[in-house]
Amino acid sequence: LFRSPSCTGTASSLGHKMSSGDAEYTAKAEETVAKPEEEVEKYGGCDACTGLSCTPEGLVGAKSYDWKFLCMPALPCFGKLTAPPLMGPNAKLPLLVSVVMGLQHALAMLGGIITPPSLIAGDACFAWQKDEVLCASKQYMISAALITSGLLSLIQILRFRLIGGYTLGTGLISVMGTSFTFLPIAREIVVSEIKAGNSGMDAYGKFLGTCIVASFTEVLISFVPPKFLKRAFPPVVTGVCVMLIGAGLTAAGMKYWGGGVFCAENDLSRAAAFGAPQLCTGNGDVVLGYGAVQYFGLGLSVMMFLMFVQGVGSPFVKNCSVALALFFGYFCAGVSSYTDDAGEVLAYVNSVKIDEADTFTFLWTTTFNIGFYPPAFLPLLISFVVTSVETIGDIQASCEVSGLPLEGPDADSRIQGGLLADGLNSILACLMTTPPNTTFSQNNGVIAITRCASRSAGVACCIWLILFGCFAKFGACIASIPDCVLGGMTTFLFANVLVSGLSIINSAGKMTRRSRFILAVSLGVGLGVAMMPTWAEGGGVAAFHGGNLKHNYGLWPASDVCDVFPSVDVEVSPAKCESNGYVSNTMSSADCNGVGGVFTAAVTEKKVTTTCANTNGFCCVKYNEGKKMWRDSLIIILKTPYCIGTLLALMLHAILPFEEELEDSETKLDATSKYDVSV
Repeated sequence: LFRSPSCTGTASSLGHKMSSGDAEYTAKAEETVAKPEEEVEKYGGCDACTGLSCTPEGLVGAKSYDWKFLCMPALPCFGKLTAPPLMGPNAKLPLLVSVVMGLQHALAMLGGIITPPSLIAGDACFAWQKDEVLCASKQYMISAALITSGLLSLIQILRFRLIGGYTLGTGLISVMGTSFTFLPIAREIVVSEIKAGNSGMDAYGKFLGTCIVASFTEVLISFVPPKFLKRAFPPVVTGVCVMLIGAGLTAAGMKYWGGGVFCAENDLSRAAAFGAPQLCTGNGDVVLGYGAVQYFGLGLSVMMFLMFVQGVGSPFVKNCSVALALFFGYFCAGVSSYTDDAGEVLAYVNSVKIDEADTFTFLWTTTFNIGFYPPAFLPLLISFVVTSVETIGDIQASCEVSGLPLEGPDADSRIQGGLLADGLNSILACLMTTPPNTTFSQNNGVIAITRCASRSAGVACCIWLILFGCFAKFGACIASIPDCVLGGMTTFLFANVLVSGLSIINSAGKMTRRSRFILAVSLGVGLGVAMMPTWAEGGGVAAFHGGNLKHNYGLWPASDVCDVFPSVDVEVSPAKCESNGYVSNTMSSADCNGVGGVFTAAVTEKKVTTTCANTNGFCCVKYNEGKKMWRDSLIIILKTPYCIGTLLALMLHAILPFEEELEDSETKLDATSKYDVSV
């Protein structure tokens, strides 16, 4: 259709003749394009959504938009399709084009938005660490995440000018969603608090409250000039961070694929404590051991569908591939069943949650007590620095695919506005009962393929997300997806995060010896922690017998911060019965009296037990709260891959000197001159 002043060409370049009504719509759009950016954005960018005409062109765009390109499958028999011209951020779109483009963005976001609340609430649904209230809140948390994403994305997309030359928002299609960066910390807080006997709802509220305080870090960072931020956080640092986020979460995806996180992490530890492995209970009525072929097959259906779509799907279908693959796996699970040894037919999907859910919902129908969790404060500060760096990269990518400059005052203004909106929106997101929100990168791929960067499509995306969230039945359907199906989707999704980090590192160009050293150290430790969580803490992520190991072993055993240990009665001398010179240690008092003997009771004394054995980690009556806070903070940092890896990369970047490396042509020696034997 029409592009912003930064792009060239108008609708006439598409080679279509328009009717008089269409020509009137074209004139209105060209008039908008001619407006300077400042005039358009003084209304918060809403100008891109005005001026629709009730004509075939204004409503459908049948002549000016290439629908064939969007919907044609990628088959050799159809030949190569020509991409349409770029439609810039201020371009006005026909109504149907806005609706369809917005739906693409919403579906591209769907998998990423629903995953964090699903995993956080899902951790409270396992038998050993069950919290009924938080587990039952899963569908609400999914709905709230969708609604919050839609509302907060409007702030980023519409972009408001503030006093002092600052802005709020990017003015681009920067759709926001629950960040994966905070997911490991959120799960750690919820699980540890439930295991300690506290409320899961209060644990999640503590996470939200701590995030609110830590969010001000990103607000302050937004006022630092972007050139200094780029210097402090080069691609070698940001790439390491994003790669380790993906690596750590991909492990969680594989655990879900095999049947569930809890049964995967406690397959051996429960056997050590109770003699049998932990069964997986998050797949409808079917309860099997981790890695069952049935779970593997359902997760594989998601992965196979993704590969099929990537091979032959149209641009529209490819943009929505993650959501469509999840629904396909859900369908396969819904039509499948399992027959147990007793002959009973069990379903992988049951309708209990769907039947119990209301038709509509909104924010704050379920609430959490806001609190503060000191051990997570330092890790969350690191997380907000990480998301700030991620956001800078996402905004630069959005500028590139939207046809806007990557350098200069306009680009710096969009980065500043995006960071400020990220920080403030994270505070609002926590108040809206969802984890902190940040810009997602999936939308840049949608823009690049569809060639549509108009903010009217972004606004339509926000409306779609809000509608998805308001229908409580939709959230309940998502909450009833079997863990193995969710694992097939999240494994791909989280691996994509790792690939994004690799792309960031490659964007720096040629890799120097200094960069190689930083990558080797930070990735070595970060990936090592992801593969061996027991490196930082005895027992790693395991419960049951793993709790005993956490207390006894590790870099900083929990026993070191315990003030009061439990005491047990220890027998010093056994009971005995003396009769006619004979002594028996097995006779009871009544039997001893019956034979005319003298019974002496056993002598016991209290003994403090400082080591854990067969108590599943519950071996401390009272912890030293101050020491425990520092111990928990350090352990969270050390066993969270991106925390320890990013800290190492930042430290090495700060202390290692830069080296000027000669070109290869100057450093390579000719073999004949190097080994000259004529001398």
